[in-house]
Amino acid sequence: MAKYLLLLFLALPVYSAVVREYVLNLTSSYQAPNGFYREIFLINDQYPGPLIEADEGDTISATVINNLQVPMAIHFHGIHQRGTPWMDGAPGISQRPIFPGESFVYNFTTAGQYGSYWYHAHFRSYYQDGIRGPVYIRPAPDRPRPYDVVTEGNATATEILKALESNPTPLYVMDSTKLLTDAIYQRGIKYGIDPACILGFLINGKGRVTCPSSETIAAAGAGRVAAYQRTTGVVSKFDSLGCLDISPTNGFRGIDNAALEAPGFSTPCQATTTDREIFYVNGSDWMMFNVINMGGEFEVNMSIDGHDIWVLQVDGIFIQPSKVKQMYAAIGSRYLIAVPTQKNSGVFAIRFAGTELAQVTEQIAWLSYDEPTSVQPEDYAITADVYQDIGGNLLNPELPVFIDRTSAPYDERVKPPQGPAQHTIHFTLNRTGEVEFSVMDGGALMLPDMELMTPQLWAQDIHGTTTVGAGIKLGDVVDLIIDNRYFLPHPMHLHGHTFWVISESSSSSFGYPTVEAAIADGASSLNLVNPPYRDVYTAPPRGHLVFRYVADNAGAWMFHCHVNIHLMFGMGAVILEDRETIIPNIPESIIDF
Repeated sequence: MAKYLLLLFLALPVYSAVVREYVLNLTSSYQAPNGFYREIFLINDQYPGPLIEADEGDTISATVINNLQVPMAIHFHGIHQRGTPWMDGAPGISQRPIFPGESFVYNFTTAGQYGSYWYHAHFRSYYQDGIRGPVYIRPAPDRPRPYDVVTEGNATATEILKALESNPTPLYVMDSTKLLTDAIYQRGIKYGIDPACILGFLINGKGRVTCPSSETIAAAGAGRVAAYQRTTGVVSKFDSLGCLDISPTNGFRGIDNAALEAPGFSTPCQATTTDREIFYVNGSDWMMFNVINMGGEFEVNMSIDGHDIWVLQVDGIFIQPSKVKQMYAAIGSRYLIAVPTQKNSGVFAIRFAGTELAQVTEQIAWLSYDEPTSVQPEDYAITADVYQDIGGNLLNPELPVFIDRTSAPYDERVKPPQGPAQHTIHFTLNRTGEVEFSVMDGGALMLPDMELMTPQLWAQDIHGTTTVGAGIKLGDVVDLIIDNRYFLPHPMHLHGHTFWVISESSSSSFGYPTVEAAIADGASSLNLVNPPYRDVYTAPPRGHLVFRYVADNAGAWMFHCHVNIHLMFGMGAVILEDRETIIPNIPESIIDF
């Protein structure tokens, strides 16, 4: 049955595919996108990188030229790489790194996939230094779309949405740090500093630093202070960048917290007046945005003052559409949204606010009904219709918000396999030291050393205590039971697959050895009827998730937290899937690279 359902989903008409060729030249520069200068890695002199686009079924050929002074590998996030697992871009797992002065060609098909994805560095944490960009695959004509639901059958409005779908407006949020991520990593290793704070967000590579009053920060962060006190028994406070002092429980080793700008001890905030991003309505009744959280630290809440948001697609899957005032965006996730724009005039704030406990921070872009101008004002006035504060808290708790667990696929054929799984793998998310994290009891992914080893896709000796999945064969159903024992959320990403989220709780562990045992006991958290279908999903603090997927893609696949520093400090695993059948197909040029 599982194989039949998978084939039903994938066996769509094949259209005349073409090869889309791209060259990605990696260099570095010294720039100040938010007013503070630092080294930034660039792709084709851009930040973020250029859009890679295709029609469903096309082949993408991307030549990466590494002119940086560090090794590199590029992961095409959300792309399954079915039949080409050596193109997944995970060094030490699916390929060897691209060293300075080298180039590498990624070739893969988009067959069976559509919608929004992105590409980013998967060596160290270098995507936070700038190596990240969007991928967009236009859906095949016969893909079921939810537009009639949104427009209530208005044919003109539906046609507008169909036209906008071919080229949605980019809306990419990413975090910006004062230091390069290698320095952040070394600071963590030497001094035990969890880099819990950022300088701020950027939207499409633009933004500015603002300095809210201490009263504004305290009001927006009151719930976080209370949560920290409940968990640790410690009363804490925020600094002028909105960073919460977590030193009482973070284990900083005999350092001057202020000198090293530990969380809660940032240098006093300095406001800047660099450009914000502006989107012009230009008389259209609708706008369609491709929202991607390209961050490496924070989940975000998004809202648009005075406007509704229709969530149409998540992680490359059309969903049952949802009209909301606020949308949560996990790290690594992608959202196609439609915004009705029937205002007559004015400029409205598009707000992104971090949701993590450790910092209150916000970035704004503008949605403008005015005539486009090349001269950006210092700032626009804020309208009365504001839905969230700088901490992402709803100003009116009755307002509708996007709820992940209700985001079922629009195509009702996309359902999880029923009955028992052939394999169940247990993961336990935890913090095991000052800056050490794990996904299994007693096990951590040994990055960065593993990135320089023979890739596990074809290595004779499998290395690593978190390599699992022996015995998984093509067509098997696999359940991942994930218990989060820590008081922070973890956005968990599985390479090579899309999974159904068949159980989740924000307050308890799963409590069963298998899904079959939970079914027999009538567990109320289970949803095998219409669960979300995702490739990133956030494990709630002190809660659990259960992912179910079909092993339809032989290879060696990473499973990891998408908070970059958590992965660097161990929160990842490798799942082997019928690896022996793919080894004979690996090109010699990949092994000898």
